[in-house]
Amino acid sequence: MDDYGPGAEAVSASLTEAGYEVRFVLDGLAALETVRSWIPQIALLDINMPEMDGYAVARRLRAEDLTRQTIIVAFTALDEPTTRRSGVGAGFDAYCQKGAAPGPLLRLLETLAQ
Repeated sequence: MDDYGPGAEAVSASLTEAGYEVRFVLDGLAALETVRSWIPQIALLDINMPEMDGYAVARRLRAEDLTRQTIIVAFTALDEPTTRRSGVGAGFDAYCQKGAAPGPLLRLLETLAQ
């Protein structure tokens, strides 16, 4: 989930090329709608989103039986200490700063998928 379409498309393309099955949406409500028909193993959530931020989406994913076990990654431009303060309570499992080459994200996802 990312509100910046070109960025979401680029990350999705990198993940698809690496062999992941990917869906992307541009807001929190759309993310919740998507998981009604497709339960992801891992969800990448941006934090600063219109209408429903990443923290709220993470809390909702944790509250639902079907997505309670989904690994949730804060994928955001916010710094890690800021994100962790609120993210742990919301149910995030990991953090990755966006805006860099896909290598760090791909390595994190490989670790989390094991």
